[in-house]
Amino acid sequence: MKAGKKGAAIAALLLINFCCINAFSQDLKDSLTNRYLNYSRFSSPEKLYLHTDKSLYIAGEYIWFRGYLENSSALSEMAQSNFIYVELYSDTLICRVKIKKSEDGFAGQLPLAHNLKSGEYTLRGYTTWMMNSNPEFMFHKQISLINPTERSSRLVTTPGVTRTTTNSSLLNIKATEVKQTGEAGEQSADTLGSVQFFPESGRYLADRFAVIAFKATDTNGRGFNTEGALYNGKDSLIAPLVTEHNGMGVLRFLPISGESYYILASNGKGDRVRFNLPQPENEGAVINLRNRDGKIFINTNISDLFATTGVTILIHNGDSLFLCEDINRQEKTFILKQESLAPGINHILIVDRNSKILSERLFFVYPKSEVIVSLVSKNGDETTGTRESAWYTLQLKDSLGNPLKGEFSVSVTDSFLSPYDSLCDNFKSYMLLSSEIRGAIENPGYYFMDDSLQRARAMDLLMMVQGWRYYDLPAILSAQSSSAKRWYEKEFTQQITGRATSTFRNTKRSTLSVLAPEIGLAVSEPLNKTGKFTVTDLNFPDSTNFILSCTGKEGQKGYYLDIEEQKFPPVGQYSFIKKRESVLDPGSMMIYTKMFYDTGGSEAVTLNAAVISSSPKVAPKYNPSPFNQYFDRRQLRERSELDLYSGMSLLDYIVGNFPGLMYGPTGDDGQRTVISTRSFNITGDPGVPLLFINRAQVQSTGDLDMYTVDDVENVAFLKGNDGFMFRTLSGVILVTLRYAAQNKDVNWYFNTKLLSPLGWQKPSKFYSPDYSLSKDNEAIKYDTRTTLFWDPAVRTDDNGIAKILFYTSDRKTRLNIVIEGTTSTGEYISIVR
Repeated sequence: MKAGKKGAAIAALLLINFCCINAFSQDLKDSLTNRYLNYSRFSSPEKLYLHTDKSLYIAGEYIWFRGYLENSSALSEMAQSNFIYVELYSDTLICRVKIKKSEDGFAGQLPLAHNLKSGEYTLRGYTTWMMNSNPEFMFHKQISLINPTERSSRLVTTPGVTRTTTNSSLLNIKATEVKQTGEAGEQSADTLGSVQFFPESGRYLADRFAVIAFKATDTNGRGFNTEGALYNGKDSLIAPLVTEHNGMGVLRFLPISGESYYILASNGKGDRVRFNLPQPENEGAVINLRNRDGKIFINTNISDLFATTGVTILIHNGDSLFLCEDINRQEKTFILKQESLAPGINHILIVDRNSKILSERLFFVYPKSEVIVSLVSKNGDETTGTRESAWYTLQLKDSLGNPLKGEFSVSVTDSFLSPYDSLCDNFKSYMLLSSEIRGAIENPGYYFMDDSLQRARAMDLLMMVQGWRYYDLPAILSAQSSSAKRWYEKEFTQQITGRATSTFRNTKRSTLSVLAPEIGLAVSEPLNKTGKFTVTDLNFPDSTNFILSCTGKEGQKGYYLDIEEQKFPPVGQYSFIKKRESVLDPGSMMIYTKMFYDTGGSEAVTLNAAVISSSPKVAPKYNPSPFNQYFDRRQLRERSELDLYSGMSLLDYIVGNFPGLMYGPTGDDGQRTVISTRSFNITGDPGVPLLFINRAQVQSTGDLDMYTVDDVENVAFLKGNDGFMFRTLSGVILVTLRYAAQNKDVNWYFNTKLLSPLGWQKPSKFYSPDYSLSKDNEAIKYDTRTTLFWDPAVRTDDNGIAKILFYTSDRKTRLNIVIEGTTSTGEYISIVR
């Protein structure tokens, strides 16, 4: 009887334990699923790609670009940002522009100054939302620049070709004519630099079959093809070692507990170099993956410790969670159909009961192309003549032959002067691969060329050697709070943020005034006791001037304004992989230099300085206008002219010396005022001119009686339509006080701030000559354009057709035509002809 009760008790305990484990397991799965879903909906990052017209530029040109922005998760409940930032930098920032989304998307341009030095530059694009992630995941592209006016460029010579080559022969020079027979630049033989090892799922266990990927690189970080062998600590041969693609390969063997392993690999110079493998571990989990016949086989192997406590396997793609299942035994196999997974990078990981990641494995699913793209030339010849029209028809169809709509950016360049690298990143490779994988990828375009088993194998090797770090998975899975981290919000509108403080008064009794006449903004709002303010829902282009001031009932004394400066990511050195052949070789430098000088370039840079004898417009040394404008001489009085009126009231001087003004009625405080003789308000009374003292607006013209002419550095009056920038016809009086002119700080009053924050770039169009017009033919003496056509928004019509028309240059050459964009079904398109 006692034994029966004891057995029943044990059974009951086991049942309770089993139920508790199941309940805990279900709670964990629900928790992981909810955390991941919340991240996808509210915190998933954005991805930005920039299509530029080319990659090689001449100093003085423009970088034309179109930005493609999207949420990385289709489940995101947040709209895409309305603004992107594009920067060019080397060691320091060179220029930065802000682009507002328009009917042409995020289209814009970056000017390249004439004094930029030849070399490699970095183009970076991002949104404020992307500043929450590692800057490595912002868009980066290497830009090459040649400055033909540099002495080093001008000294480059080629045997048999002199600087006096005629224009016609230069413009049609062939690539074979610029091969260097003298100095050949820095050419060093490839040498093995390092070999890194990557266990298939981040670790490998002793006494269990292991798959370890490796990456061999040369001294410049490029993939290095080598061969060798794997040995154990007793110097016994275990397995051969052979690279398969770009220095990548795989080792397969059974590691023995307590044993060590190393490889000997050829360094390319006849010697073999030793590299040690990491030691195998005794506890953990591993993932082995195989892809066969449209199915993905996932084998998991768990050590005894974690098999007892249980683990969870998750499969996701950064958008959706495809699988979340418990594993309670050492080995288990999962089979997935490729068609059930989203295209792009997918991620398998195993976590323990504390949500700690034990192993992870990436794999790539290629998208099935449902689009047929054709580009037909009306000319019927890839080599075009000079200054002739070039017609192309772009047509899109789906897999059933039905017309398809799409929007694309199109660039046409000279294939010799601006060569295109088919292995570099393109729209499709970046959005599906480079934007989500850690580190620079060597020749990413290769992985999206013609479908083949070799390409698929190379992609899987890449998945094993380059980790995925776009998502902060440890934080997501462990439900870490991000409250301690400052998050940059998505930017839908522009704003100005700051704080007003007061030495003697409560800011609750003060008023903030914001003036920006260029955009018709004039607002005044009371402040609360904290003094913090945010001027929201602004929409302003670059170079817009704002005047912010804080005043109380007693005036402006004792108030201070502090404007929060916009924060930008630091300029960092992105690690591009050095190419084997640089476009900045002596041959290219020679061609561009000769083209520059032989087409009149030397005349352009050696013009004699022009002498201007007089000008109706003047720019005062201390500009009284908040817009730093120029003045007619009749509108401005400088210090030298004011000396004649020493001791005179400033109000009397202005009324007596500027036609269009007269004395107004005396105010309630006994102060005299000034009114306009020409402008009337809706009540029929004369208008009151605006008054700015030290570039800050003053409420009453009676304040002019507080000063004499001796206090003034300069004074100006804008009458009638001359004050259009200030949105008034009643006139504008502008005064600079002498003490303010002597102060180097442009913010002459602490309570007033003058600022010009970064605004969006005003849209501009790429210029392409129309040689069917005689004026264009006559106006352009030398046409050596490298970019012949650029349109950031080419759209196919209801028939799936778009027309592309442009005129060629003075060079008879082949063309590169690059078309990138998306179809109405969301498929990425990137074609090169």
